[in-house]
Amino acid sequence: MLGTTAFLWAGDSTYEALEPSEPAPVTAGQSGCDFYRSLGKLYSDDSNPVIQSFSLMGRIHAQYGYVDGEDRSGQDFNYDTNEVRRMRIGAKAGLFQYLEVKGQAEIFNDQEPAGGDRGFEFKHMWDLYGKLDLGEAFSVQGLDSFKVGYGKRETHTSAEWDISSNKLKTVERSAISNKVWPSDIEFSNPTGAWVELAQGNWKTEFGLFSTTQEDFIAGWDDGQMYWANFWYDFSEAAGSDLATIYLTGMYQDIDAEDVALASGIEWTTSAALLYGRDNWQFILEGIYGDNGDQSANRDGQFWGVVFIPSMWLIEDRLEAVARYQYQGSEESEGIRLNSRYVRRSGAAEGYSGLSNGRGDEHHSVYGGLKYHLCKDNAHLLAGLEYDNIKSNGDQVYEGWTTFLGFRTFF
Repeated sequence: MLGTTAFLWAGDSTYEALEPSEPAPVTAGQSGCDFYRSLGKLYSDDSNPVIQSFSLMGRIHAQYGYVDGEDRSGQDFNYDTNEVRRMRIGAKAGLFQYLEVKGQAEIFNDQEPAGGDRGFEFKHMWDLYGKLDLGEAFSVQGLDSFKVGYGKRETHTSAEWDISSNKLKTVERSAISNKVWPSDIEFSNPTGAWVELAQGNWKTEFGLFSTTQEDFIAGWDDGQMYWANFWYDFSEAAGSDLATIYLTGMYQDIDAEDVALASGIEWTTSAALLYGRDNWQFILEGIYGDNGDQSANRDGQFWGVVFIPSMWLIEDRLEAVARYQYQGSEESEGIRLNSRYVRRSGAAEGYSGLSNGRGDEHHSVYGGLKYHLCKDNAHLLAGLEYDNIKSNGDQVYEGWTTFLGFRTFF
């Protein structure tokens, strides 16, 4: 029931050797869903010495949020909003037998929930890179895969961020996971160089990335981020459908005047267990890091735990998911609520404490459903989340957020 891959939770960049194969070309008698899944696969011919494959990709994610909570003064409030969460278009090609190139752009800017405009607009490139398969090109022995890449790409520093937004079971990732994501100041990805190695049931990636902000390929005018992650699949030994250890971390070497990733975090580490049998699975993850040189009350170390169990209620159609998250910090404002949707409600209602959303102890519980309309390429999500965040023992926020979401991609 968990499918053919041991990395069902994982996202676009996970262990390729264990991923399911690309959808086959559409043939007579296939369903509309099969056609949709293959919609972007425009060309494939391994015998062509120049272009082996070419495909288009796109995604549209829309969602709604309703907040019912209480601020630090004990005042009750309500807030709701809808937004186009993501809209991307891109392409991927296999060239010269050993080269992969990929680019995806954010093409819709929705600032209406923050009081701005909503409409089509190029925001930035999400991905823009080339990756060379050195293992195949030079017949490297002793490794199943040996690849090097350069360009703009996601760098995951938590198990939740290793899940593509197309495949999330919750409407939003946890606050601690979003905190450690190495995004730039425009919430896109950094530019750098990396190496991928794989053998048997393990894979590792490590790389050096620039902290410089740029809509396309960034230069090296600011600091550097050192990043690595590691997967180990032991499902055969465990006798389970899914059993994976995932380790990841990053360190930023930046000066005070440098642009920084992840809002200036100096370093972060994560260790996760992904496990599943039959119709259920879970993620259990611990995160630990240091905020670095921040403003008053926002530096020092932070930590968190995330537990995400899920279960098929109707096989391949309806899933139930829950999540518990705890995060804490040394300083009174070392951790933060997600911007969606409590902090946005604070900004909209004029509550500065909520728009900052900072504290030193945060508990969050989420429960929801995911309904698959078209396998995993189109689905509906609904969730209810409880948040309680404090600073120095004083309540900052307590309340509930209702989420509705629609995700589709090809």
